[in-house]
Amino acid sequence: MAGTGTGLSGIHDSPLTRRRQERQARLAWALVLSGFVVLVALITASVLAARSYLATATTARLATLQVVGGSGLLVQTRGQREWRFVTETVQVQEGDTIATGPGAVGWLTLFDGGTVEISEDSEVVLRRMRTSRFWGARKEFVLEPLRGTIYVGMAPHGDLAESTLRVLAGPAEVTMVDTARSPDGGSFLVEVQRASRSGGADEPIMAVRVGVLRGSATVTSERGSRRLSADEQTIVSASGVFGPVTAAVREMIRNGAFQRGLDEWVEYQDQGDDGGSVFGLIQRVPVEVFGERQVAVEFTRDSGNTDHCETGVQQQIAVTLRVHSSLRLAADIWIDAQEPPGGGQMHTEYPLILKLTFVDVQGQLHEWWHGFYIQPGAEPEPEGRATLVEPGVWRHVEFDLRNVMPLPHQISSLLVYSSGHSYRARVTNLSLTSNEAGEQQSNADPSGARELAQEGI
Repeated sequence: MAGTGTGLSGIHDSPLTRRRQERQARLAWALVLSGFVVLVALITASVLAARSYLATATTARLATLQVVGGSGLLVQTRGQREWRFVTETVQVQEGDTIATGPGAVGWLTLFDGGTVEISEDSEVVLRRMRTSRFWGARKEFVLEPLRGTIYVGMAPHGDLAESTLRVLAGPAEVTMVDTARSPDGGSFLVEVQRASRSGGADEPIMAVRVGVLRGSATVTSERGSRRLSADEQTIVSASGVFGPVTAAVREMIRNGAFQRGLDEWVEYQDQGDDGGSVFGLIQRVPVEVFGERQVAVEFTRDSGNTDHCETGVQQQIAVTLRVHSSLRLAADIWIDAQEPPGGGQMHTEYPLILKLTFVDVQGQLHEWWHGFYIQPGAEPEPEGRATLVEPGVWRHVEFDLRNVMPLPHQISSLLVYSSGHSYRARVTNLSLTSNEAGEQQSNADPSGARELAQEGI
């Protein structure tokens, strides 16, 4: 029996048994370590997720909207189809859409004191207005103008680490960021140019104009990016191609070179009360202006007529001037026939006249106009009323209207026409601009207008 007991003990203590026990022990420790690693990973992931949530979680904020000009300010609440008129200060939120009609201007005050001016015939969606929920790290705004022009005044980042304002406009995205390390905040504008001035959001985008008034911003498209500083602008085509960087100037006339026929223009005829019955003729003609092939509009009336008639084209502008320190009217003109000579008996019948209609700061309607002629009359023309030009020769004319009195507040329309018994005149490259960033006043003609191209330069 003693021998038998000794044999069983040897079996239990065999190398095979010991190796099995060691493997079981290693497996147990591996399971313990794996569980510990998983536990640590879960704790770490939870901490990181919580930290990320605390750092990135945001709260939607409200803004206030009010009318500052006109009466056609509308708001469409997110998720609804109806529009409502805004007649007093109201609150708006993410997802709301704001629209203005002709002559109407809206003023949006963001929760941080930043501002957005919504110009005439514009529409903008408030995509995002948020701040960090738990940690006051940043604030973010995202706007999407569908048509028209918005002017954004960005508030500084303040006590927050970062403030970001993005504008999504067709092919372009504009970003302005203000931080303690890079204080680039300021103000900028975005204009979505569609086929017509008052065209809806369903009309194709022709281009997007971006201009920085203060600070700096980055403009991005699928074709690249541009960095703009104060008083710089660029125009991004519908396909995302960047135009040159120029001064931040607003062009108020559309289709001034008549490349799209008479789009944006309305034909104008007026025979007065002298019993005339023969209208003038309005037509587009191919021309060569200073060595370049272009298109002009021509006003003609037969030389056999002895009664009065006015023939021309007119464009409704309805643009409020934000900065009146710069206002320039320019055109290329050509005249080779006129009757009567000079400006007629009343000094109002010239073969070509540029007439600007505007509303002053008191809401009163006024006109500024200037005539051109090729045949002097028996009496001299009133000073500053008209300019004698060479017949059959193209002439570039430009007027500085910064000191027109009374001070224009809104440009209503531009009328370009011929007046008299007979005439033949052409005009193209019509332009009416104002510097968006403003410019210093100079010693301009106090009479209200100064022709800049008396010598044809």
